[in-house]
Amino acid sequence: MRERTHVISLVLLMLLAVLIASGAAAEQATIPADTIMQSYRDVLLGKRDYTQCNHYDSVYRDTRFSGEFYQWYGFEFESPLRIDGFCVIDLDADGSEELVLRLSQDFGFEVLRYENGQVYGFPFVYRAMEAITTSGDIHGSNGADDYGWYQVRFAAEKMESIELCWKHADGDGRYQYRISGEEVSEMDFTAFCDGLWGKSRPSWEEYTPENVEKAL
Repeated sequence: MRERTHVISLVLLMLLAVLIASGAAAEQATIPADTIMQSYRDVLLGKRDYTQCNHYDSVYRDTRFSGEFYQWYGFEFESPLRIDGFCVIDLDADGSEELVLRLSQDFGFEVLRYENGQVYGFPFVYRAMEAITTSGDIHGSNGADDYGWYQVRFAAEKMESIELCWKHADGDGRYQYRISGEEVSEMDFTAFCDGLWGKSRPSWEEYTPENVEKAL
């Protein structure tokens, strides 16, 4: 009986997440895809500003996109980083696609998102986006024994993380495994993660003018 109640609780939590996402999805889905893609293209070409949303330091600023980065969301580099790959994916399940840009040297990613005529940029260091699925599941890690999967939801310059599953380490050699906020066994956690690793992944393209023109 306890196991059945646990399963029902997990299902209800998942349904609640779907209902919350559906409201935003209905609004974003009415925006023509061509409008969104053109906005991303204009940002990449430096034809329009976009808002960098540094949720690490709560700093938000309008800027123009640059092909070389000596500074990036509070980080500074002696040699510039560049964009070397990208993919297009509906990362937050709202019916509209985001553009995920991959930085060189495996440093991280920048997600461009369109909302109400504005393009917003969100940074992810490499460990915050070690893998993503076409369903918008993101694998992140704080270390060898502190990792899991989560999703994100956006609202203008704000971003919310929704934990799907996570292995937490307490520093004393003890671990806690959680799925949708509920503590579970290591076996259940591993099985859940295996299911996410088995999902389809977006196709990454080399960042070239030809590939950008074709994709956007």
